[in-house]
Amino acid sequence: MPSSRRPRRAALLAAVVLTGVLANGGVTHAASDTDVLSWGADNSGQLGNGTTADRWSPGPVASLTRGDTAQLAAGGTGDDDAFVVARLSDGTVRAWGHNSLGQLGEGTRGDQAVPNTVVGLTDIAGVAAGGGHALAVDKRGRVQAWGDNNFGQLGTNRTGDVATTPVPVQGLVSAKQVAAGCDFSLALLEDGTVWAWGRGSRGQRGQGDGDLSADAVPQPVTGLDEEVAQVAAGCHHALARTVSGKVYAWGDNLYGQLGNGTTTGSGTPVRVRQLSGVRTVVAGADHNFAILNDNTVYGWGAGGSGQFLEDDAANHNAPVPVDALTGVQELAAGRDHDLALFDRRVTAWGAGGHGQLGDGTNVSRRRPVTSVRGSFEHVAVPLGGDSSFAY
Repeated sequence: MPSSRRPRRAALLAAVVLTGVLANGGVTHAASDTDVLSWGADNSGQLGNGTTADRWSPGPVASLTRGDTAQLAAGGTGDDDAFVVARLSDGTVRAWGHNSLGQLGEGTRGDQAVPNTVVGLTDIAGVAAGGGHALAVDKRGRVQAWGDNNFGQLGTNRTGDVATTPVPVQGLVSAKQVAAGCDFSLALLEDGTVWAWGRGSRGQRGQGDGDLSADAVPQPVTGLDEEVAQVAAGCHHALARTVSGKVYAWGDNLYGQLGNGTTTGSGTPVRVRQLSGVRTVVAGADHNFAILNDNTVYGWGAGGSGQFLEDDAANHNAPVPVDALTGVQELAAGRDHDLALFDRRVTAWGAGGHGQLGDGTNVSRRRPVTSVRGSFEHVAVPLGGDSSFAY
């Protein structure tokens, strides 16, 4: 609930951690103003605190502060291969967590439970983390990639190898945003076109229903007739928001994540139904959210863990309003749980078996619970894992 006193209260509590009991039996925490926080599953050291023990309540990531952290991107297909990439305000990049495929970009293939510097990256403007690979775009529009390359998702015109340090993606100029799925990659260029590379077996590259093989170099997504302002990647599907506020989707549609009223996949973009005036889109592994200009929120795709805050926890093949999220500042979607920022406080809902909701329990919730009070700007969730981050 908004309160004119909250900023003053947050300032008074800046250097301490409070614990209080919520009406639902959970626990709420107010953390230091400087901490980047993590909680939930920690099989591979993805919480970044030097251990591999699950944490049911938020705690600090080692050696990172909110003031120095410009962006977090969390990847992995599950808890055993989760990793995190952090873009710092000075343009360098750090990473931690699972590393068997070199996805930490620091030259080895051993897991790291605290942040380490990704080799050779400077002046970085954006990062993305996929199933086992990561991307970075610099301020000149050049894209680099590292990690798994089994399907050509590094864009080097090769497949089947790994890169333990960043390598240039071929054929791209003037990129302004990157996104990564489980085993494919996307780049949005300055001219509003979208390019994709990597696995295409479910149409996730958006280059035609007959083009389902791997492609190790970027190719344009076909059928997008409008200039695109934002891209997002789920595990095996992708979203594009146009300058006019429409949303298009392509790839896997088993749970209705394309939002076109069917569960049939598409190798070319299809219009997400009932949406216009969209301000931002958020893709989880198999479900999505759209925040509209009027601050309302719609969701579609897999809902079996209560992602859309419904008692029946149903899948939806077309967007449905999520009234409880109206007025949200930011959303982060994962596999079975999600995070939101309201008035700079973090809320969470969905599966909670590893403490990923941050309320001091391992209980799943179909209504948002407050994980952290304080002054936060951003939240992040791994594509396929049970961890959470706030900064």
